[in-house]
Amino acid sequence: MNTDVKNKAGGSLKTVWGYTKIITLNTMRRALILGRYTLICGRQQRLRCALRRLGGAVLQALEEGEVNPMLAEGVKDALEKAKATKAGKEKHYQAIAGLKEKIRIACANEFGEGEG
Repeated sequence: MNTDVKNKAGGSLKTVWGYTKIITLNTMRRALILGRYTLICGRQQRLRCALRRLGGAVLQALEEGEVNPMLAEGVKDALEKAKATKAGKEKHYQAIAGLKEKIRIACANEFGEGEG
């Protein structure tokens, strides 16, 4: 009877430890997601600035008499900066999707396949 109680206590402790570990890891992952969203907000501000500069460069090229303003050097530079900023923002979204998938997998493995 003592060994039965010890086995149940050990099993319960192992279960509690497993849940605690998963909850802690998922909480850290959620904190990383929050940090990524904060970085995305900064990227969005930079993107708005870059698009504003792009519009100004296009307008300036048109005022200078450029037939196709997209061929002007200033417009090309502004466009490349805007594309790079947008690509960085998308990279953060992909990282968030990866973290969410890890959370989903951890919950499914620990709490059962149908419940997670």
